[in-house]
Amino acid sequence: MKLMIAIPVYNRKKYLNIMLKSLKECDHINKTFVKVFNDCSTEFDEAYLRQIFKGLNINIITRSENLRADRNNYQIMLDFLNTDSDVLFICDSDLLLRPDTIEYIYSNFKKTDGFLSVYNSDLHRDIYFDGKFVYKQDVGFAGMCISKDLLKSFILKQKEALRSMDFKLSYFLLKKGVRLIVPKNSYVQHIGFDGQNCSSESVDFSSSFVPLSDFNKKIIDEVVPIVLKRQSEMIKYLLFKDKYKRCGFMLHQPKKHFAQNLLFKKLRKLYFKLYPASN
Repeated sequence: MKLMIAIPVYNRKKYLNIMLKSLKECDHINKTFVKVFNDCSTEFDEAYLRQIFKGLNINIITRSENLRADRNNYQIMLDFLNTDSDVLFICDSDLLLRPDTIEYIYSNFKKTDGFLSVYNSDLHRDIYFDGKFVYKQDVGFAGMCISKDLLKSFILKQKEALRSMDFKLSYFLLKKGVRLIVPKNSYVQHIGFDGQNCSSESVDFSSSFVPLSDFNKKIIDEVVPIVLKRQSEMIKYLLFKDKYKRCGFMLHQPKKHFAQNLLFKKLRKLYFKLYPASN
């Protein structure tokens, strides 16, 4: 299995260097091909990227204009389809990786339907646990591993980049009968909370991430207080500061919740039937 690691990059040098240090700690990293997609960053140039990624089997693509997150990810998928790699792993520049992340992908991807995310985010709802994998209702691009065949079928249907493409991909895969599988304990952690697609109304974090290296532990000790503060601020905002937003949330959420809950119940029933939990 040929694994291509795609790293979308736009500024945020601090997070990029943290991600890279944890990536270099990963077992079997030399078996992979790393491709960096620089979305017209202003904090550094391509020469800087070549310097810090030195020692890895890499290729760097610098965009001529800032595509922003969704369009950049769409172009990453198109680029991957023109390579000889079998599986695409999207490793956002604000992820922290456990040292055994790459080993986990190589060992477990063949057990899936062609999709595996190594990021078990608390924001994405669990449907079922079969004793080994957690099945999600939807997943984000960060930490996603997908086969070339599955991605090709999605691109044939989705011929342009649109906002929230990760949710469109999730829905497309579920309709095809593909399980959105993640590990029970997340192998990567999200540590950046100020990106283009980050919302002040939510904190994308995994409470199941277990840091294995001293570097992992150091970074998590720095990040957890930020997460707790952001969550507290979000709750206070919705409760006390914006009655219009709060009313809008209460008015529109039931319809959204009903639709999601209906899908959740159908999928949960199906997975219980098809994939009995192992003892």
